[in-house]
Amino acid sequence: MKFSIGYNHDMKLLEILDIYKDNIEALYFPIPDYYLGSGRQIPQSKNYTNQIHEIITKCNSLNIMPQLLLNATYEGKRGLNEAFFKNIINYIKKLKDAGLKSVIITNPIYISRIKNEISDIRIESSVNCYVKTVEHALYFKDLGVDVLTIDRDINRNIPLVKEIKNKTRLKLRIMLNEGCLNNCPYRIPHYNYISSKCKQPTKLIKNVFMDKFCMEIFLKNPAKLFRIPFIPPDALDYYEQFIDYYKLTTRVLPTPRIELCLKAYINKNFNGNLLTILDSPGLSYFEYVDYDILIKSNFFERMLHCSLKCDSCGYCNKLFNKAVLINRSALNTINKEEERKAVRLYKKDLKTSFIRDNKFQNYLKIGEAYFKLNKYKEAIKNISRALKLNYKISGAYSILGFCYERLGNYQRAIKVLKKEKRINSRDSTINLALARCYRNIGKKALFEKEINKIIRWERKGQAP
Repeated sequence: MKFSIGYNHDMKLLEILDIYKDNIEALYFPIPDYYLGSGRQIPQSKNYTNQIHEIITKCNSLNIMPQLLLNATYEGKRGLNEAFFKNIINYIKKLKDAGLKSVIITNPIYISRIKNEISDIRIESSVNCYVKTVEHALYFKDLGVDVLTIDRDINRNIPLVKEIKNKTRLKLRIMLNEGCLNNCPYRIPHYNYISSKCKQPTKLIKNVFMDKFCMEIFLKNPAKLFRIPFIPPDALDYYEQFIDYYKLTTRVLPTPRIELCLKAYINKNFNGNLLTILDSPGLSYFEYVDYDILIKSNFFERMLHCSLKCDSCGYCNKLFNKAVLINRSALNTINKEEERKAVRLYKKDLKTSFIRDNKFQNYLKIGEAYFKLNKYKEAIKNISRALKLNYKISGAYSILGFCYERLGNYQRAIKVLKKEKRINSRDSTINLALARCYRNIGKKALFEKEINKIIRWERKGQAP
């Protein structure tokens, strides 16, 4: 079983190709944004066009298919301009001469035109074509696609996917690990916004979260998390008889997480925080999803046969309470039950996590939870372990300082809070903590100095 992965603009990713060449079928990457937008908002380096040629050469040397993404869902008025499109066609031809083998396209007009103008290049429909009916799939077959990517919303409707396969006789690709909501009402405007390369507005519409439009849904109904149509690693056998290609969405993931995700699907096994192998900005509403609990609760089988009778079922709510930790920074008050859950889940994750950054985050999260539970010595122990793994991260020294302050060790608190100031010099909560410590040890001048800094920032409207 092989997978396609997405280029994350880190050339170190190419090293993974050597290691997993027998398990990687394709590497996809976006067209330079000079020509067209993309389905992900990722800055491209000035050297990106040269990187593309390196990617193509590397892929072909390993018998991995290089794939160019034309997956923007909105091009504006220029999208149907002949000169604009000709520019794209000419660029694809140049890449084909350099060894490009495949193009993934959203716009059906572009599909038929490229099919007619460029021979011997494999054309795949993008997942952003939203193909979720047999009729829709047949339209794309008539347009000339060689591989059809089905909409993620029908991932778990196995009878329908099989019917599309049987009626079209096309090769099918299925996306495995995207974390977008099922039938999300924001999906089309979201992708249109990203594709159009709009500048970030200076003032957002009330209650709108930039690049996280679905957050409002999670705020109202967090158990919707389980309706996300991802396919977990252990469920691949359900699809093996009728799916030809498997896609992992990895373009916004750091390289170590891409490798973790790829290994999980290669081995058809995963144990730990499910969020580490899923991809969606909206999932930042959650902190941890214990996939081990989901497996033991027969999660995927239940989702395949879900009748959406949520009022009478109660399965998702019970599972959510056991397995999921909401991002505690989103909570207005300290919830001690959630903090105890955080300690339990992150300690469990430490036993299975082998990525340095994950271990650091686990110790940090455990330390934060112990601090909120007023267990300051336990918090100090775990924050200290985190700092040994990553000593420059913002926030760790501040928690450590607050702990020492609560224990009355003001000199030690001052020492670590000063380290936090060197990393994060504009956080007034650090100045306020320093002021309290200076006052408690009788350093009046230093106390007044920190207080005056805060007052100046307040007057200028610069305080965080």
